[in-house]
Amino acid sequence: MTLAEKNLNLANERIARLRADVDFLASPELEGRGTPSRGLDIAALYLETRLRALGVRPVSGSSMRQIYRLGDYRPDAATVEVSVGGRTLAADDYVFWNISRDPAGSPFCYPLVGVGQGVVAPGLNDLDGIALDGGAAVAIKGAPWELDPDKVFGPDRALGKIVAATVRGARMIVYLSDELDSGADEESRFFRQMRDATVSFLREPGVGHASALSPIVIVRRSAFEAALGRSFDASSKGPLDAMLEVRVDAPVRQGEASNVVGVLPGNDPELRNEYILLSAHYDHLGLHETPEGHKMWPGADDNASGVAGVLEVVRELAESSRRRSVLVFFGSGEERAILGSAFYNAHPLVPIRSLGVQLNLDMIGRSDGTIEGVADGSPDLFAAAAECAEARGIKLIPDRQPDWRLVYLTDTYHFARADRPFLFYFTGFHDDYHQPSDTPDKIRYPEMARIVESAADLARRYAEGEPLPKFTRPDWFVTPPE
Repeated sequence: MTLAEKNLNLANERIARLRADVDFLASPELEGRGTPSRGLDIAALYLETRLRALGVRPVSGSSMRQIYRLGDYRPDAATVEVSVGGRTLAADDYVFWNISRDPAGSPFCYPLVGVGQGVVAPGLNDLDGIALDGGAAVAIKGAPWELDPDKVFGPDRALGKIVAATVRGARMIVYLSDELDSGADEESRFFRQMRDATVSFLREPGVGHASALSPIVIVRRSAFEAALGRSFDASSKGPLDAMLEVRVDAPVRQGEASNVVGVLPGNDPELRNEYILLSAHYDHLGLHETPEGHKMWPGADDNASGVAGVLEVVRELAESSRRRSVLVFFGSGEERAILGSAFYNAHPLVPIRSLGVQLNLDMIGRSDGTIEGVADGSPDLFAAAAECAEARGIKLIPDRQPDWRLVYLTDTYHFARADRPFLFYFTGFHDDYHQPSDTPDKIRYPEMARIVESAADLARRYAEGEPLPKFTRPDWFVTPPE
Protein backbone atom coordinates (compact mmCIF):
# COMPACT_ATOMS: atom_id res chain seq x y z
CA MET A 1 0.00 0.00 0.00
CA THR A 2 1.37 3.39 -0.98
CA LEU A 3 1.52 6.31 1.47
CA ALA A 4 -1.21 8.07 -0.51
CA GLU A 5 -3.47 5.02 -0.26
CA LYS A 6 -2.77 4.72 3.47
CA ASN A 7 -3.63 8.39 4.04
CA LEU A 8 -6.83 7.99 2.03
CA ASN A 9 -7.85 5.01 4.14
CA LEU A 10 -7.18 6.96 7.32
CA ALA A 11 -9.25 9.89 6.04
CA ASN A 12 -12.13 7.59 5.11
CA GLU A 13 -12.00 5.95 8.53
CA ARG A 14 -12.12 9.34 10.21
CA ILE A 15 -15.10 10.40 8.12
CA ALA A 16 -16.86 7.13 8.96
CA ARG A 17 -16.36 7.71 12.69
CA LEU A 18 -17.58 11.30 12.46
CA ARG A 19 -20.63 10.22 10.50
CA ALA A 20 -21.44 7.44 12.97
CA ASP A 21 -21.27 9.81 15.95
CA VAL A 22 -23.44 12.46 14.29
CA ASP A 23 -25.95 9.87 13.07
CA PHE A 24 -26.36 8.47 16.59
CA LEU A 25 -26.57 11.79 18.44
CA ALA A 26 -29.08 13.20 15.94
CA SER A 27 -31.13 10.00 15.71
CA PRO A 28 -34.85 9.86 16.61
CA GLU A 29 -34.03 7.69 19.62
CA LEU A 30 -32.30 10.66 21.29
CA GLU A 31 -35.33 12.90 20.78
CA GLY A 32 -33.33 16.07 20.14
CA ARG A 33 -31.27 15.91 23.37
CA GLY A 34 -33.27 18.52 25.25
CA THR A 35 -32.12 19.64 28.70
CA PRO A 36 -33.25 17.71 30.71
CA SER A 37 -34.52 14.64 28.86
CA ARG A 38 -34.19 10.93 28.42
CA GLY A 39 -32.39 11.51 25.13
CA LEU A 40 -29.82 13.77 26.81
CA ASP A 41 -29.15 11.08 29.42
CA ILE A 42 -28.60 8.50 26.68
CA ALA A 43 -26.18 10.88 24.96
CA ALA A 44 -24.27 11.35 28.24
CA LEU A 45 -23.92 7.59 28.66
CA TYR A 46 -22.74 7.29 25.06
CA LEU A 47 -20.13 10.00 25.52
CA GLU A 48 -18.80 8.60 28.76
CA THR A 49 -18.52 5.15 27.16
CA ARG A 50 -16.73 6.56 24.11
CA LEU A 51 -14.31 8.57 26.25
CA ARG A 52 -13.42 5.60 28.43
CA ALA A 53 -12.66 3.57 25.33
CA LEU A 54 -10.25 6.31 24.25
CA GLY A 55 -8.39 6.22 27.56
CA VAL A 56 -10.00 9.27 29.14
CA ARG A 57 -10.39 9.07 32.93
CA PRO A 58 -12.80 10.71 35.36
CA VAL A 59 -11.28 13.81 36.94
CA SER A 60 -12.35 12.61 40.37
CA GLY A 61 -14.34 9.64 41.61
CA SER A 62 -15.57 6.95 39.26
CA SER A 63 -17.97 8.90 37.05
CA MET A 64 -17.43 11.50 34.35
CA ARG A 65 -20.89 12.96 34.87
CA GLN A 66 -21.18 16.24 36.73
CA ILE A 67 -24.83 16.36 37.71
CA TYR A 68 -26.75 19.55 38.41
CA ARG A 69 -30.36 20.33 39.26
CA LEU A 70 -32.59 22.51 37.17
CA GLY A 71 -36.19 23.37 36.62
CA ASP A 72 -38.25 24.25 33.60
CA TYR A 73 -41.75 25.22 32.59
CA ARG A 74 -43.76 25.80 29.45
CA PRO A 75 -44.79 29.46 28.97
CA ASP A 76 -48.23 28.44 27.71
CA ALA A 77 -48.88 26.91 31.15
CA ALA A 78 -47.74 30.02 33.02
CA THR A 79 -49.60 33.11 34.15
CA VAL A 80 -47.65 36.35 33.73
CA GLU A 81 -48.56 39.84 34.91
CA VAL A 82 -46.46 42.94 34.16
CA SER A 83 -46.81 46.30 35.91
CA VAL A 84 -45.05 49.59 35.20
CA GLY A 85 -45.18 52.27 37.89
CA GLY A 86 -47.92 50.34 39.68
CA ARG A 87 -50.16 50.09 36.59
CA THR A 88 -50.82 46.63 35.18
CA LEU A 89 -50.29 46.33 31.43
CA ALA A 90 -52.86 44.64 29.21
CA ALA A 91 -51.77 41.15 28.16
CA ASP A 92 -51.73 42.10 24.47
CA ASP A 93 -49.39 45.04 25.13
CA TYR A 94 -46.32 42.99 25.98
CA VAL A 95 -44.40 39.77 25.36
CA PHE A 96 -42.33 38.31 28.19
CA TRP A 97 -39.36 36.13 27.28
CA ASN A 98 -38.00 34.65 30.48
CA ILE A 99 -34.33 33.78 30.03
CA SER A 100 -33.23 31.35 32.80
CA ARG A 101 -34.95 33.15 35.70
CA ASP A 102 -36.54 30.85 38.30
CA PRO A 103 -40.20 31.84 38.83
CA ALA A 104 -39.78 30.94 42.50
CA GLY A 105 -38.26 34.43 42.83
CA SER A 106 -41.44 36.10 41.56
CA PRO A 107 -42.53 38.83 41.81
CA PHE A 108 -39.48 40.41 40.17
CA CYS A 109 -39.32 44.07 41.15
CA TYR A 110 -36.66 46.38 39.72
CA PRO A 111 -36.27 50.16 39.41
CA LEU A 112 -36.62 51.32 35.82
CA VAL A 113 -33.56 52.97 34.28
CA GLY A 114 -33.67 54.57 30.83
CA VAL A 115 -30.83 53.84 28.44
CA GLY A 116 -32.22 55.56 25.34
CA GLN A 117 -31.70 53.22 22.41
CA GLY A 118 -29.39 51.04 24.50
CA VAL A 119 -26.76 50.63 21.77
CA VAL A 120 -23.14 49.83 22.62
CA ALA A 121 -20.98 49.79 19.49
CA PRO A 122 -17.63 51.21 18.36
CA GLY A 123 -17.77 54.96 18.96
CA LEU A 124 -21.15 54.78 20.70
CA ASN A 125 -22.15 53.77 24.23
CA ASP A 126 -25.68 54.64 25.31
CA LEU A 127 -25.00 52.96 28.67
CA ASP A 128 -21.95 55.05 29.54
CA GLY A 129 -22.20 56.54 33.02
CA ILE A 130 -25.60 54.95 33.76
CA ALA A 131 -25.87 52.87 36.96
CA LEU A 132 -27.78 49.72 36.05
CA ASP A 133 -26.86 47.38 38.89
CA GLY A 134 -30.02 45.68 40.09
CA GLY A 135 -32.30 47.63 37.78
CA ALA A 136 -34.39 47.07 34.67
CA ALA A 137 -32.89 48.80 31.63
CA VAL A 138 -35.44 50.45 29.33
CA ALA A 139 -34.36 50.70 25.69
CA ILE A 140 -36.34 51.87 22.71
CA LYS A 141 -36.12 49.99 19.44
CA GLY A 142 -33.78 51.64 16.98
CA ALA A 143 -30.29 52.99 16.47
CA PRO A 144 -28.72 56.16 15.03
CA TRP A 145 -28.76 54.33 11.70
CA GLU A 146 -31.37 52.47 9.67
CA LEU A 147 -32.05 48.95 10.95
CA ASP A 148 -31.74 45.90 8.74
CA PRO A 149 -35.22 44.24 8.89
CA ASP A 150 -33.71 40.77 8.32
CA LYS A 151 -31.29 41.00 11.23
CA VAL A 152 -31.81 39.55 14.73
CA PHE A 153 -28.29 39.72 16.17
CA GLY A 154 -26.03 42.74 16.57
CA PRO A 155 -25.56 45.69 18.94
CA ASP A 156 -28.49 47.57 17.41
CA ARG A 157 -30.98 44.71 17.95
CA ALA A 158 -32.68 43.60 21.15
CA LEU A 159 -30.37 40.63 21.75
CA GLY A 160 -27.30 42.83 21.60
CA LYS A 161 -28.93 45.37 23.89
CA ILE A 162 -29.82 42.61 26.37
CA VAL A 163 -26.17 41.54 26.56
CA ALA A 164 -24.86 45.09 26.88
CA ALA A 165 -27.20 45.83 29.79
CA THR A 166 -26.91 42.44 31.52
CA VAL A 167 -23.13 42.44 31.75
CA ARG A 168 -23.34 45.92 33.30
CA GLY A 169 -25.63 44.72 36.06
CA ALA A 170 -29.20 44.97 34.72
CA ARG A 171 -31.52 42.25 36.00
CA MET A 172 -34.17 42.64 33.30
CA ILE A 173 -34.67 44.54 30.03
CA VAL A 174 -37.71 46.47 28.86
CA TYR A 175 -37.67 46.86 25.08
CA LEU A 176 -40.09 49.36 23.58
CA SER A 177 -41.27 48.34 20.13
CA ASP A 178 -44.23 49.41 18.03
CA GLU A 179 -43.92 46.19 16.00
CA LEU A 180 -44.67 43.89 18.93
CA ASP A 181 -46.95 41.46 17.08
CA SER A 182 -46.68 42.72 13.53
CA GLY A 183 -44.25 40.16 12.17
CA ALA A 184 -42.99 43.06 10.07
CA ASP A 185 -39.35 42.17 10.59
CA GLU A 186 -37.22 39.20 11.60
CA GLU A 187 -36.82 40.44 15.15
CA SER A 188 -40.54 40.56 15.91
CA ARG A 189 -40.97 37.12 14.36
CA PHE A 190 -38.09 35.84 16.50
CA PHE A 191 -39.65 37.06 19.74
CA ARG A 192 -43.05 35.65 18.86
CA GLN A 193 -41.32 32.28 18.45
CA MET A 194 -39.18 32.52 21.59
CA ARG A 195 -42.03 33.51 23.92
CA ASP A 196 -43.30 29.92 23.56
CA ALA A 197 -39.91 28.24 24.13
CA THR A 198 -39.48 26.16 27.29
CA VAL A 199 -37.86 28.18 30.07
CA SER A 200 -35.02 26.41 31.93
CA PHE A 201 -33.02 27.61 34.92
CA LEU A 202 -30.51 26.27 37.40
CA ARG A 203 -31.69 25.28 40.85
CA GLU A 204 -28.25 25.20 42.40
CA PRO A 205 -26.98 27.61 45.07
CA GLY A 206 -23.99 29.83 44.43
CA VAL A 207 -24.12 29.90 40.63
CA GLY A 208 -25.91 33.18 40.06
CA HIS A 209 -27.45 34.13 36.72
CA ALA A 210 -26.12 31.63 34.19
CA SER A 211 -25.66 33.71 31.06
CA ALA A 212 -25.06 37.16 29.64
CA LEU A 213 -28.74 37.34 28.74
CA SER A 214 -31.42 38.57 31.14
CA PRO A 215 -35.19 38.22 30.78
CA ILE A 216 -36.80 40.74 28.47
CA VAL A 217 -40.24 42.34 28.36
CA ILE A 218 -41.09 43.66 24.91
CA VAL A 219 -43.73 46.37 25.41
CA ARG A 220 -45.72 48.57 23.10
CA ARG A 221 -44.24 52.01 23.44
CA SER A 222 -47.63 53.70 23.78
CA ALA A 223 -48.66 51.31 26.59
CA PHE A 224 -45.40 51.84 28.45
CA GLU A 225 -45.63 55.64 28.18
CA ALA A 226 -49.24 55.61 29.37
CA ALA A 227 -48.31 53.54 32.43
CA LEU A 228 -45.20 55.60 33.14
CA GLY A 229 -47.05 58.90 32.69
CA ARG A 230 -44.35 60.40 30.45
CA SER A 231 -42.86 60.00 27.00
CA PHE A 232 -39.77 57.95 26.27
CA ASP A 233 -37.36 58.44 23.37
CA ALA A 234 -33.71 58.04 22.42
CA SER A 235 -32.71 60.79 24.83
CA SER A 236 -34.39 59.23 27.86
CA LYS A 237 -31.55 58.16 30.11
CA GLY A 238 -31.16 57.63 33.83
CA PRO A 239 -33.58 56.68 36.64
CA LEU A 240 -37.25 56.83 35.65
CA ASP A 241 -38.53 56.97 39.25
CA ALA A 242 -40.79 54.00 38.72
CA MET A 243 -40.69 50.24 39.29
CA LEU A 244 -41.11 47.29 36.97
CA GLU A 245 -42.90 44.33 38.51
CA VAL A 246 -43.22 40.96 36.77
CA ARG A 247 -45.25 38.19 38.39
CA VAL A 248 -44.84 34.65 37.06
CA ASP A 249 -46.92 31.71 38.27
CA ALA A 250 -45.79 28.54 36.54
CA PRO A 251 -45.92 24.78 37.16
CA VAL A 252 -42.23 23.91 37.34
CA ARG A 253 -40.88 20.50 36.39
CA GLN A 254 -37.75 19.66 38.34
CA GLY A 255 -35.02 17.48 36.87
CA GLU A 256 -31.34 16.78 36.53
CA ALA A 257 -28.85 17.08 33.71
CA SER A 258 -25.15 16.47 33.52
CA ASN A 259 -21.95 17.69 31.98
CA VAL A 260 -19.58 14.95 30.88
CA VAL A 261 -16.02 15.74 31.97
CA GLY A 262 -12.84 13.66 31.72
CA VAL A 263 -9.07 14.00 31.53
CA LEU A 264 -6.13 12.66 29.57
CA PRO A 265 -3.26 13.20 32.02
CA GLY A 266 0.01 14.72 30.87
CA ASN A 267 3.35 13.16 31.71
CA ASP A 268 5.50 16.19 32.54
CA PRO A 269 5.92 16.66 36.32
CA GLU A 270 5.21 20.40 36.06
CA LEU A 271 3.24 20.91 32.86
CA ARG A 272 0.76 18.14 33.66
CA ASN A 273 -0.95 20.63 36.01
CA GLU A 274 -1.79 22.82 33.02
CA TYR A 275 -4.75 21.81 30.84
CA ILE A 276 -5.81 22.07 27.23
CA LEU A 277 -9.60 22.33 27.35
CA LEU A 278 -11.56 20.67 24.53
CA SER A 279 -15.23 21.58 24.70
CA ALA A 280 -18.52 21.14 22.86
CA HIS A 281 -22.13 21.23 24.01
CA TYR A 282 -24.01 18.00 23.39
CA ASP A 283 -27.57 19.18 24.03
CA HIS A 284 -30.05 20.61 21.55
CA LEU A 285 -33.71 21.72 21.57
CA GLY A 286 -35.48 18.40 22.10
CA LEU A 287 -39.10 17.76 21.17
CA HIS A 288 -41.64 20.52 20.56
CA GLU A 289 -45.39 20.58 20.24
CA THR A 290 -46.52 21.89 16.87
CA PRO A 291 -49.94 22.00 15.16
CA GLU A 292 -48.85 18.78 13.44
CA GLY A 293 -47.96 17.10 16.76
CA HIS A 294 -44.52 16.42 18.23
CA LYS A 295 -41.53 17.46 16.18
CA MET A 296 -37.92 16.70 16.92
CA TRP A 297 -35.08 19.19 16.61
CA PRO A 298 -32.22 16.76 15.80
CA GLY A 299 -29.34 19.23 16.03
CA ALA A 300 -26.97 17.45 13.64
CA ASP A 301 -24.83 20.51 13.02
CA ASP A 302 -25.80 22.13 16.33
CA ASN A 303 -24.03 20.45 17.92
CA ALA A 304 -23.62 16.77 17.16
CA SER A 305 -20.95 17.91 14.71
CA GLY A 306 -18.87 19.61 17.41
CA VAL A 307 -19.22 16.65 19.76
CA ALA A 308 -18.10 14.22 17.07
CA GLY A 309 -15.21 16.55 16.31
CA VAL A 310 -14.03 16.66 19.92
CA LEU A 311 -14.19 12.86 20.17
CA GLU A 312 -11.94 12.61 17.12
CA VAL A 313 -9.50 15.19 18.50
CA VAL A 314 -9.36 13.19 21.74
CA ARG A 315 -8.59 10.05 19.73
CA GLU A 316 -5.63 11.81 18.14
CA LEU A 317 -4.32 13.20 21.43
CA ALA A 318 -4.70 9.89 23.26
CA GLU A 319 -2.12 8.43 20.89
CA SER A 320 0.37 11.31 21.31
CA SER A 321 3.00 12.11 23.92
CA ARG A 322 1.40 14.76 26.11
CA ARG A 323 3.32 16.96 28.51
CA ARG A 324 0.24 18.97 29.47
CA SER A 325 -3.05 17.35 30.43
CA VAL A 326 -6.18 17.50 28.29
CA LEU A 327 -9.53 18.27 29.89
CA VAL A 328 -12.60 17.19 27.90
CA PHE A 329 -15.84 19.05 28.60
CA PHE A 330 -19.16 18.11 27.02
CA GLY A 331 -21.66 20.64 28.34
CA SER A 332 -25.43 20.40 28.53
CA GLY A 333 -27.96 23.18 28.77
CA GLU A 334 -26.11 25.40 26.27
CA GLU A 335 -29.32 25.92 24.34
CA ARG A 336 -31.01 26.89 27.63
CA ALA A 337 -28.67 29.88 28.19
CA ILE A 338 -25.38 28.02 28.83
CA LEU A 339 -26.55 26.37 32.06
CA GLY A 340 -24.01 23.52 32.10
CA SER A 341 -20.92 25.65 31.65
CA ALA A 342 -22.22 28.10 34.27
CA PHE A 343 -22.53 25.26 36.75
CA TYR A 344 -19.09 23.90 35.87
CA ASN A 345 -17.42 27.24 36.39
CA ALA A 346 -19.07 27.58 39.79
CA HIS A 347 -17.92 24.04 40.64
CA PRO A 348 -14.76 23.41 38.57
CA LEU A 349 -13.15 19.97 38.69
CA VAL A 350 -9.71 21.49 38.05
CA PRO A 351 -8.76 25.09 38.91
CA ILE A 352 -10.03 27.47 36.24
CA ARG A 353 -6.67 29.28 36.26
CA SER A 354 -4.96 26.02 35.28
CA LEU A 355 -6.73 26.02 31.90
CA GLY A 356 -4.11 27.15 29.40
CA VAL A 357 -6.36 27.38 26.34
CA GLN A 358 -9.90 26.40 25.34
CA LEU A 359 -10.73 24.99 21.92
CA ASN A 360 -14.51 24.97 21.53
CA LEU A 361 -16.19 23.19 18.60
CA ASP A 362 -19.75 24.30 17.90
CA MET A 363 -21.46 23.86 14.53
CA ILE A 364 -18.54 22.69 12.39
CA GLY A 365 -20.50 20.65 9.85
CA ARG A 366 -21.38 23.10 7.07
CA SER A 367 -17.99 24.24 5.80
CA ASP A 368 -17.62 25.74 2.33
CA GLY A 369 -13.87 25.20 2.54
CA THR A 370 -13.48 27.70 5.36
CA ILE A 371 -13.86 27.65 9.13
CA GLU A 372 -14.44 30.71 11.27
CA GLY A 373 -12.07 31.09 14.20
CA VAL A 374 -13.42 33.31 16.94
CA ALA A 375 -10.39 34.07 19.13
CA ASP A 376 -11.13 37.48 20.63
CA GLY A 377 -8.15 38.66 22.65
CA SER A 378 -5.72 36.01 21.36
CA PRO A 379 -4.24 36.96 17.97
CA ASP A 380 -1.33 34.53 18.45
CA LEU A 381 -3.81 31.71 19.01
CA PHE A 382 -5.67 32.63 15.83
CA ALA A 383 -2.39 32.71 13.88
CA ALA A 384 -1.39 29.25 15.14
CA ALA A 385 -4.85 27.87 14.29
CA ALA A 386 -4.69 29.38 10.80
CA GLU A 387 -1.33 27.72 10.20
CA CYS A 388 -2.69 24.34 11.28
CA ALA A 389 -5.77 24.77 9.11
CA GLU A 390 -3.78 25.69 6.02
CA ALA A 391 -1.64 22.57 6.44
CA ARG A 392 -4.82 20.48 6.38
CA GLY A 393 -6.36 22.15 3.34
CA ILE A 394 -8.94 24.27 5.15
CA LYS A 395 -8.93 28.08 5.43
CA LEU A 396 -9.38 29.65 8.85
CA ILE A 397 -11.08 33.03 8.56
CA PRO A 398 -11.94 35.68 11.18
CA ASP A 399 -15.40 35.92 12.68
CA ARG A 400 -17.77 36.99 9.89
CA GLN A 401 -20.03 38.81 12.36
CA PRO A 402 -17.71 40.32 14.98
CA ASP A 403 -20.38 42.72 16.27
CA TRP A 404 -22.53 39.73 17.33
CA ARG A 405 -20.03 39.06 20.15
CA LEU A 406 -20.60 35.30 20.01
CA VAL A 407 -18.45 34.74 23.08
CA TYR A 408 -21.38 35.94 25.17
CA LEU A 409 -23.75 33.36 23.69
CA THR A 410 -21.67 30.18 23.80
CA ASP A 411 -19.81 27.90 26.19
CA THR A 412 -16.71 30.05 25.76
CA TYR A 413 -18.28 32.78 27.92
CA HIS A 414 -17.67 31.46 31.42
CA PHE A 415 -14.08 30.47 30.62
CA ALA A 416 -13.29 33.75 28.84
CA ARG A 417 -14.66 35.80 31.75
CA ALA A 418 -11.92 34.10 33.80
CA ASP A 419 -9.48 35.45 31.16
CA ARG A 420 -8.72 32.05 29.66
CA PRO A 421 -7.61 32.17 25.98
CA PHE A 422 -10.16 30.56 23.68
CA LEU A 423 -10.74 29.66 20.06
CA PHE A 424 -14.28 28.94 18.89
CA TYR A 425 -14.46 26.86 15.68
CA PHE A 426 -17.67 27.60 13.76
CA THR A 427 -18.86 27.21 10.16
CA GLY A 428 -21.64 29.79 10.42
CA PHE A 429 -25.41 30.04 10.67
CA HIS A 430 -27.69 28.60 7.98
CA ASP A 431 -31.38 28.20 7.20
CA ASP A 432 -31.56 24.96 9.21
CA TYR A 433 -30.27 26.60 12.40
CA HIS A 434 -32.61 25.70 15.28
CA GLN A 435 -34.98 23.96 12.89
CA PRO A 436 -36.16 20.33 12.56
CA SER A 437 -34.31 20.33 9.23
CA ASP A 438 -30.84 20.33 10.87
CA THR A 439 -30.28 16.71 9.87
CA PRO A 440 -27.18 14.49 9.42
CA ASP A 441 -27.53 14.20 5.63
CA LYS A 442 -26.56 17.88 5.29
CA ILE A 443 -23.20 17.58 7.06
CA ARG A 444 -20.17 18.06 4.79
CA TYR A 445 -17.98 15.33 6.20
CA PRO A 446 -14.78 15.69 4.11
CA GLU A 447 -14.50 19.39 5.07
CA MET A 448 -15.47 18.62 8.65
CA ALA A 449 -12.73 15.99 8.85
CA ARG A 450 -10.13 18.56 7.77
CA ILE A 451 -11.37 20.98 10.43
CA VAL A 452 -11.03 18.27 13.05
CA GLU A 453 -7.53 17.36 11.86
CA SER A 454 -6.44 20.98 12.12
CA ALA A 455 -7.95 21.31 15.61
CA ALA A 456 -6.11 18.15 16.66
CA ASP A 457 -2.84 19.52 15.30
CA LEU A 458 -3.31 22.75 17.25
CA ALA A 459 -4.27 20.96 20.48
CA ARG A 460 -1.29 18.63 20.08
CA ARG A 461 1.10 21.59 19.84
CA TYR A 462 0.03 22.91 23.21
CA ALA A 463 -0.30 19.48 24.79
CA GLU A 464 3.27 18.67 23.78
CA GLY A 465 4.61 21.81 25.46
CA GLU A 466 4.48 24.75 23.03
CA PRO A 467 4.15 28.06 24.94
CA LEU A 468 0.54 28.84 25.69
CA PRO A 469 -1.22 31.74 23.94
CA LYS A 470 -1.78 35.01 25.72
CA PHE A 471 -5.16 36.60 26.33
CA THR A 472 -5.77 40.33 26.42
CA ARG A 473 -9.36 41.12 27.28
CA PRO A 474 -10.90 43.28 24.51
CA ASP A 475 -12.22 46.65 25.63
CA TRP A 476 -15.76 45.65 24.69
CA PHE A 477 -15.67 42.40 26.71
CA VAL A 478 -17.38 43.55 29.87
CA THR A 479 -18.48 40.92 32.40
CA PRO A 480 -20.34 41.17 35.71
CA PRO A 481 -18.20 41.00 38.85
CA GLU A 482 -17.59 37.46 40.09
